[in-house]
Amino acid sequence: MATLKEIARLCNVSVSTVSKVLNGKGRVGESKRRKILKVAKEIGYTPNYHARRMVEKSKILTIGLIVPDISNPFFSTLTRGIEKTCGENVLVILMDSFRNLDREEKLIKNARFRGIDGLIIGNSRVNDDLVLEISRYIPIVVFDKDYELKNTVSIILDNKHGARLATTHLIKNGCRKIVHLSGTSELYVSVQRIEGYTLAMKENNLEPKVYLTGYDEKSGYKKMKELLSKNEKFDGVFCVNDLVAIGAIKALKENNMRIPEDVSIVGFDNDEELCEIITPSLTSIHQPVEEMGEIAARSLINLIENGDSKIKKYVFSPRLVIRESSIRNRGEYSV
Repeated sequence: MATLKEIARLCNVSVSTVSKVLNGKGRVGESKRRKILKVAKEIGYTPNYHARRMVEKSKILTIGLIVPDISNPFFSTLTRGIEKTCGENVLVILMDSFRNLDREEKLIKNARFRGIDGLIIGNSRVNDDLVLEISRYIPIVVFDKDYELKNTVSIILDNKHGARLATTHLIKNGCRKIVHLSGTSELYVSVQRIEGYTLAMKENNLEPKVYLTGYDEKSGYKKMKELLSKNEKFDGVFCVNDLVAIGAIKALKENNMRIPEDVSIVGFDNDEELCEIITPSLTSIHQPVEEMGEIAARSLINLIENGDSKIKKYVFSPRLVIRESSIRNRGEYSV
């Protein structure tokens, strides 16, 4: 990595002169200033704001939070938990990657050089090599991926178990042709939920059918419309999240399908406002999102202040919250 000392050597000036030019402080001749800036650009020098802040011993910490879609209720609730824990002495910079992997990686790389003391990555799609590289310079907390790295903590939900709970519940309520409206294949969370669904189906000698869908209401609606147009036969649907489930319910209603009499549906995340406002109310897998955000924030602050953590991983257990969208057998209220 290019340094002030290297620039000084190439320009035949002192390190302090280079520092003055790059920081815009002090008086330096114009020709010398231009040469220093030119050399710095040519060798790819990037100022290490993190190191500068350590020298300044600032009392206000700055942490970055990268999420794939802030409009998704999961990530807004997660952000609330993080903000609540950080209080007034920690500045949280929220960055939305819009589910664009290239943008997400650029945000992560830029975080190192923009004065951020630590980083929370709310997406299991993150590149492992990139986490390894960045964690050498700033502390990182990652959601839904397991790392055994210094300067890194993982926050994990048992997604496989949650998906198995959802699918088993549908089976216990009489469903035999259950489809799974999944997320995308590159997201580890989605892969785990596919595994849990598939396991429950095979345990009951049923055929699993997975349809890659997406993560928002529109994608759930579109995929369900597609299945209905092809006369796909199913009596149960397990959705990757609540938004997809709501889109699927809308499509089913437009097709005059009764829920749960004709088709039972279970979502994932258990956003109470979403699940309760829709008719019928939505059965969903609950994950303690706000608490997960609080733990993530506390873990990151601890990493920043102490350099590492004895606890490298926090694992949360999901639970089934049963509502009207899945209850055919009125006696089945727990799994």
